[in-house]
Amino acid sequence: MWRSRSIPRLRRSMETRARSSIALESTLMSFADIIGEESLRGQWLSQGPVLERMDVVGAAVAAKVANGPVATVSFDQVDSHKPVFHGDLFRLEGRVLSTSNSSTAVQLTGYREEMLTGKVTHTHDAIITFVAIDAKGRPRPGLPALTSAREPDLVAFLAEKAVKRKDLATQWRAYQEDVDAMPRISEDMLQVFPMSTTRESFMPVRDTLVEVQNWFMPKHLNMNNTIFGGEILQWMDRVAVFCARKFTQNVAMVSISMNRIFFKLPITPADIVSMKSRVVMVRRHTLEVEVEVFIERLGQEGKRKSHTGYFTVINLDETQHKAPIRRGLAVDETDQESMRHLLKAQKRWAFHVQDHLLHQVPPLPLSHANAGPTPPPSRL
Repeated sequence: MWRSRSIPRLRRSMETRARSSIALESTLMSFADIIGEESLRGQWLSQGPVLERMDVVGAAVAAKVANGPVATVSFDQVDSHKPVFHGDLFRLEGRVLSTSNSSTAVQLTGYREEMLTGKVTHTHDAIITFVAIDAKGRPRPGLPALTSAREPDLVAFLAEKAVKRKDLATQWRAYQEDVDAMPRISEDMLQVFPMSTTRESFMPVRDTLVEVQNWFMPKHLNMNNTIFGGEILQWMDRVAVFCARKFTQNVAMVSISMNRIFFKLPITPADIVSMKSRVVMVRRHTLEVEVEVFIERLGQEGKRKSHTGYFTVINLDETQHKAPIRRGLAVDETDQESMRHLLKAQKRWAFHVQDHLLHQVPPLPLSHANAGPTPPPSRL
């Protein structure tokens, strides 16, 4: 008995000691491409194309570390500091933040380069988590540990941040689940924002609902034979912006950030994908749109929820400057589903400050090849 129990324990101990390592600096990867539509050059770009490229670059960084296929687990945070415009040269710098036995967190920093001046501006920061998978799509253990002879303290700092991010993600889910567990949501549980007094009209959450349905094609497959996450995110972004524009009756709206997304189910060409989007919070110049994604396998009955995303959309005027939103959300205690959406959104907003501070890590600098315009040569 003792011998049979001790052998697996000994094997696990040997595997732990034998874990390989990879240098933090070797995980760096760059991307650069002209982004958006040429016909819309100079106009604000929504986050969909940016999210798609983030997923591509992040997966490439993670696959390099995993030495094999990976799957996107979550977008932990996407922050947009400055707008990107159609026709910009958009650059992404990626690097691994931390690794565990089978998953890795990847940091991405975005920059835009103006075509005429060559000016480079820091626009985005994001953290995405990936998991290494085997041929059957199951988590594959054995990822290398991060090391750095040049910056050992940075590796320790990033590892500590990774633990705190995981704990914070658990808290975030718990706050949302607590609202679902409440027997009833009353109006006094909701915070009343001062700008509500300036609204010209109010609409119930249920009336903001937009539903769409689609079926992805084999051209959208990734190396794992599932639908590429970037395609899903671009579609979610389009639906969120459409929902926001319908609510404000203003077409000059673009998404500027996205909160957490946890991908629970893989999506295949055999799945019919549907989305439900609704406005769940309105602030002075921005609003939040919740987008739920459901899948229905061909030949099977019933829909399963894959994931939910939360998009912040900004209201612009004809000069592309932010403009106040004149419509607000109505509060109706008889509609408990809408009340839960409202309360969850307010809890996410209150959680945002702590979440933002924890996700702050130094932005990645532009790589040498992408260091921006070179100074003009001296004249002879």
